[in-house]
Amino acid sequence: MSVNIDLAFDVTGVADEPQAWAVVRALTQLMYEECIENQVTLGVAVDDDGAYFVSGESDFPLCVSRSYLWRPAFEKSFAATVAAVAPDARPVVRWGFPDEEQ
Repeated sequence: MSVNIDLAFDVTGVADEPQAWAVVRALTQLMYEECIENQVTLGVAVDDDGAYFVSGESDFPLCVSRSYLWRPAFEKSFAATVAAVAPDARPVVRWGFPDEEQ
């Protein structure tokens, strides 16, 4: 059975702008491998304290089969991808379920 899922994420604690863009490149590759590269927008921003961070979200709900298996595997891959280029960064993935929200 498939469900619609909203995906959003933040990666904080990156060292600087070049490292933030390295995270974007790595996550872009992950999105490609997951076949959602055309459905997720991501980029770099600066918070009020001048710290760089990466954020992203699905442009519309993702239709995912067996999401109970896919989500944990995706979160693990997401964390490993970030850690490979920014070991001190803090990745957070958030899920939304638009069909359940009223």
